Amino acid sequence: MPSIKCLIVDDEPLARKLVAGHVEKLPGWEIIALCKNVVEAYEVLMKTSVDVLFLDINMPVVSGLDFYRSLKDPPLLVFTTAYPEYAVEGFELEAVDYLVKPVTFDRFLKTAERLHERLSIQSERRQTGTTPSGDYIFIKHAGKLVKIRFNEILYLEAQKDFVRFITAQAEILASMTMKEAEDILPHELFLRVHRSFIVSIAAVTALFGNAIEIGPHQVPVGANYKEDVMQRLK
Repeated sequence: MPSIKCLIVDDEPLARKLVAGHVEKLPGWEIIALCKNVVEAYEVLMKTSVDVLFLDINMPVVSGLDFYRSLKDPPLLVFTTAYPEYAVEGFELEAVDYLVKPVTFDRFLKTAERLHERLSIQSERRQTGTTPSGDYIFIKHAGKLVKIRFNEILYLEAQKDFVRFITAQAEILASMTMKEAEDILPHELFLRVHRSFIVSIAAVTALFGNAIEIGPHQVPVGANYKEDVMQRLK
């Protein structure tokens, strides 16, 4: 796998230095730039692509949240902030992780592992141009890998930094984002219908108003997803 290119954006010099120090300890990781505001970050992103964005939230002029929302093709996101109350908004933007300052190296390593797994999945899909082979995936759950067949999944629901895989027989809670889940599921079999829900197309029994029916379950359809949902389910 090529080097992982990082951009660090924070208005606090010590915070930038701390995250940079953590990154420098990781083999195969490269810091493209350290930026003190989003203007500098925009300039960097116009000139080069990065894989990971370490982004502070509470910054002058433009917040990290608004900056990330403005990006058309954003890199993987990790928020670094002193304000834990922004966590919900951070995960709504599908941040890979949310680090509360001061960030310890042990905590940073967990984030780095998640980023590496996510980038590996993206790289594999780019190289093959296909979704995962086979008819099942393995999900980390309760300290073990659990095998889930695609035809057993009814839908997925986001719960902060976890995703619930709902099958007819069980509910499996996995530590991942919805974007990570979306990346490992076959596109032709599953459909994102809401920022917090992915459904099995085969399991859908009805569509009415702004909701999808899957047997006894009802799943909301987000306004931003409705057009795509209607086209895919026709």
